[in-house]
Amino acid sequence: MSGRSIGLIITTWSLTGTRSKRIRMKLSRKRLLSLLLGLAVGLLLLALWLKFIDIDLLISKIKQVRLELVVWASLFYLGAYLIRSLRWNLLLRKDVTLSWGRTWLYSMGGNWVNYVIPIRLGELVKAWFIKRNHGIPILSVLPSIFIDKTFDTVGIFFVLAMLPFLGIKFSSGMIALLSLLALVFALSLIVLLLAAWRKKGVVGFIKGLFAWLPGSARDKINRYIEIFISGLNVFEHRWTRLLSGLALTALGVLLDGLYFYLLFQAFSVQLPFLKVLFGYTLINLSYALPQPPAQLGSNEWMMIIIFSVGFALTRQDASAIMAFAHMLTAFLMSVVGIAAIALSGRQIIAAILSGDKIYEQ
Repeated sequence: MSGRSIGLIITTWSLTGTRSKRIRMKLSRKRLLSLLLGLAVGLLLLALWLKFIDIDLLISKIKQVRLELVVWASLFYLGAYLIRSLRWNLLLRKDVTLSWGRTWLYSMGGNWVNYVIPIRLGELVKAWFIKRNHGIPILSVLPSIFIDKTFDTVGIFFVLAMLPFLGIKFSSGMIALLSLLALVFALSLIVLLLAAWRKKGVVGFIKGLFAWLPGSARDKINRYIEIFISGLNVFEHRWTRLLSGLALTALGVLLDGLYFYLLFQAFSVQLPFLKVLFGYTLINLSYALPQPPAQLGSNEWMMIIIFSVGFALTRQDASAIMAFAHMLTAFLMSVVGIAAIALSGRQIIAAILSGDKIYEQ
């Protein structure tokens, strides 16, 4: 063991099960500590949650789940990711032409990295796949990913707009928080519009923020700014592309809601669709915060806070639904995500765990 890293040998396998090659990897001590700390926090949250519920009753409820609805829920869950990958494909067409299937693989590979490794590198992983397999610089791909995530933000804004129809009374603190979120989402939409129709003004404004830097550093940053902003100009004179992106966003949100609503139905728990969709959106919002690996423990507590405290669902029903949903999504995400990594570039895992700067590769 060296002072800053731990040497590991990893044997990788192809999808057919035959040994392909051995990769020597140095596991960054900082990265290892981050993973262990995240795992410890997740296990602590999970242990506290288990103390809070009746485990026998939870198992009994899970045994009674309607599997035919689970199958449909799984299809809607994967379908939501497929729709979002189609949206990213639409945004990528300025730089590279990819099949929908290939875009979906890259998306699922990046999403799996975000799911299991609590350092939020999944978006960079998507760009790394495109550079590795298609020769497009990472910096040229990042604007499409930025816009894609902005569309997700706009999608959350659409859901928050449903609040007047939910008949829920919020505290003044919650109203202030939701108002702040609405402001952030509105600004995200403004960024989309400015990137589409006021590129020169945006470039000039951002460059002005770095005008105080020394010449060489300023020139390098300005070059990056121009490349990045030019990528944001994907909607220039293309209203149909913007409208298509918004339509796909709305469809993805709908599929998200159907997935979670069907799980409620599978447990014979009745709650209006709009409330299920709103609650699920709040759970997704929590992923912007640091999470344990695979959201271990955090998902269970968010479910209780939102659906038991907010919507008066019994904690046993809320816990049973989330425990099952957590196992289901972990299975689906792992099967699809690992396959996507294997097909798109499994070397990325070694690069991440060793602490390499993948945006420089």
